[in-house]
Amino acid sequence: MKQKLSLGAILFMFSCCAYGQLFDIKTKYQGDPFFINVDMQQLQQDCARNEDEYNQLDKKEKIKYDSRCPLNNLKFDFKRLDKLIDEDPIAYNGNDFQLKLSISPINPNNKNEKDLPNLGRDITLSLISKNQVIDKLFLANNSFSNNPTLWHGYQHYYIAPSGDIYTLLSIKSEPIEAESGTFPTLWKHYNIDTSNMKFVLKEMQINMPEATYHIIYPNQFNTKFHEGAVEYGLTLEEAIALFNQSAKNGSSDYSLASRVYHYYQDQLTEKIKLLDSKKQQQDLLLTLKQNINTACLITPAPIHESDIEPYLDKVLTCLIDQHRQAIKHVEDELAN
Repeated sequence: MKQKLSLGAILFMFSCCAYGQLFDIKTKYQGDPFFINVDMQQLQQDCARNEDEYNQLDKKEKIKYDSRCPLNNLKFDFKRLDKLIDEDPIAYNGNDFQLKLSISPINPNNKNEKDLPNLGRDITLSLISKNQVIDKLFLANNSFSNNPTLWHGYQHYYIAPSGDIYTLLSIKSEPIEAESGTFPTLWKHYNIDTSNMKFVLKEMQINMPEATYHIIYPNQFNTKFHEGAVEYGLTLEEAIALFNQSAKNGSSDYSLASRVYHYYQDQLTEKIKLLDSKKQQQDLLLTLKQNINTACLITPAPIHESDIEPYLDKVLTCLIDQHRQAIKHVEDELAN
C-alpha cells in the first residue's frame, strides 16, 4: 500500500530541489521538522486548555489531554540545547561559511521592568564567513517572569538541510478565568542566501485574536479573519473617524487599522471595476496591489512578542495611506 506524503515532507522535498544545495547541519542542532508547516489556528485550538475541565481529570487523563497539543510531543529535545551549545557551538562547518549558535541572558539590564520577561535565555544563530560574523538570526528562546501573572515565551525552530529555517514563537499564558494554554503567535520561514551571505525572510504568519496575517515577501499581505472576531461595536464610519483621529494624535490601534484597511482595499477594487477594459482592470489591480504591499512590507519584521502590535500598526497604517493614494490615482484616470 502506498502511503501519502505529509504536506511538510512535500514542502521539504520541494525546497531542496528549488534551492539545489544541501547543508550538512549537525543532527543535534537541527530542531524539529514540525515547524516547517504550521496551521496556526488549528495549533491554537489543540493547545488551548479549559482549566475547569482539566482540573477534574485524573493523572492519566491529564496526560492524554495534554498530548492533544503537538508542542508537547516534539521529538527534538530543546531542553538539551544549552549544554550542547556550551560543548560545541558550531552547527554547520562548510567551505564558505559556518553556522554558530550562542546563548545570551534575556533583558540583563531590565530586571525591574514589570511588563518584560526578566529570566531565561535567547539563542542566536550567526552566519560566519572568513572569521567574521556576517549576519545573525534570533533562533530560539525560553523567557519568563518572576511575576506569575505574565506570559511565558518560547521559540522553537527547524534548520533544514536545504538551508531553510523555520521558527515559531508561542506564548504560554497563566489561567485567565477558566482558560490557559500555549498559543502560537509568530511563525517565520527564512532561507540562507549563500550568494549574499545573509538570512533572508521569505514568509511570516502572525496569529492575533481577530485574524491571522500571512505575509509572503516581497509583495503579498493576506488576512484571514477568525470566526467571532470582536469589532468594537463601532460602525464603519465611526471606525474610520477614530482611526483618523488616532493617527493625528500619534496613537495607534492595529486591530482598528485592520478594519479600516479592508474597507479601503474593497474601495480600490470597486473603483478599478469602473474602468472600461477588463484586462486594464486586472493588470492595474495586480500592479497596484504589488506596489502597495512592496512599499509597506519593508517595515522590519517583529522579533519578540512585544514587537508584534507596533509592527502591525505600522504596516496597516502604511497600507491604508497607500490605498488612499491608489484610489485617488484611479479616480484621476476615470476623470480623464
